Amino acid sequence: MSTRTFAADRAVRAAVAVATAHGVRVHDAVVLRDVSNVLIHLRPAPVVARVATATLAMRGGAAWRARELAVASHLARAGAPVVAPSAELPPGPHGFDGLSIGFWEHVVEVDAPLDGEEAGRRLRRCHELLCSFEGELPRMAALSEARAIVERLAADAVLSPDDAGVLRRAGARVTARVDRLVLPLQPVHGDAHLGNVLNTARGPLWNDWEDTFLGPRAWDLGCLHASAPPFGHRDPALIAATQRGYGIGDPDLRVLDAYVAARRFQATVWGVEIARTHPDRRAWAERQLARLRRAS
Repeated sequence: MSTRTFAADRAVRAAVAVATAHGVRVHDAVVLRDVSNVLIHLRPAPVVARVATATLAMRGGAAWRARELAVASHLARAGAPVVAPSAELPPGPHGFDGLSIGFWEHVVEVDAPLDGEEAGRRLRRCHELLCSFEGELPRMAALSEARAIVERLAADAVLSPDDAGVLRRAGARVTARVDRLVLPLQPVHGDAHLGNVLNTARGPLWNDWEDTFLGPRAWDLGCLHASAPPFGHRDPALIAATQRGYGIGDPDLRVLDAYVAARRFQATVWGVEIARTHPDRRAWAERQLARLRRAS
C-alpha cells in the first residue's frame, strides 16, 4: 500500500503523464518532498517535477509558476549558482488534471557539511544577477499575499474569529514596520532559508524561485535569520556563516529585526494553510499562533 498522500499520488500521475508525453522515459517516480509542492524525481531521467498543491490552492493559475521559471532561466543563463529549469523537455509551466507543473534539472546532493559562507556569497551573486531581470514581478508580494491568505482561512473557518484577529493584527504590525524602512527594491529570492540550498559537487545551489518578488535584499536576509530556533530549526552558527559570506558586515539590527518579524508572520500563515492537509505540521503552526496570541 502506498504511504504517499492523496495529493502526492495525484501529483505523480500528472508529472509522469506530462513527461512521457514529451518523450521522457520514466521507470520510477520518487517523491522527494511533499509540503506546499510535491517534488518528484522522474528516474532514470535527470528531471525533477515540481507540482504545486497547497501553493496552487492559495495562488491559482500559472502566472506565478511562469515567473519562477523565467527568473530561474535568467539566472541559469547568466551563470548563477542555481538549480536550472530542465533541458530534457519544455520546463513549463504545464497544466494537467488541474495542477501546475514545472520541470527542473536533477542535481545530486553530497553528504558533507554545507559551506555557509559560500552559500552566502552565492546568494549575493544571485541578487546581483537578478538586477538585470526584466520580467514583471509583484511588489512586496510575500506580505500582501500572506494577509490575503488570512482572509481566506477565516472565510473557510480554518481560523477561529479570535485567531483571525490575531493574524490580522500581526500582519498590520509587521507591514507598518517594514513600510517605515525606505529601502531600494529589486528582484529577491523571496524564500531564502538554508532549506532552499542544495549542497552539491558544484557547491551550494540556490533553489525554489517561486516566491520571487520586488523587495529589499533585507527580506531574503530576514528569511535566513528567521529560521533559527525557536521558530525554526536551522543551526544559528551556519546562519551566521551565511551572513558573513554574504559580505555586508554586521546587518542593521533594526532593519533585520523588522524583516525577521515579517517573515515569521508570513511563514506562520503558510504553516496554518499547509497544516490543513499535513497533520504533522499542525503542532508547529499552533505553537506559532500561540506566540502571536501572546504578542497581540
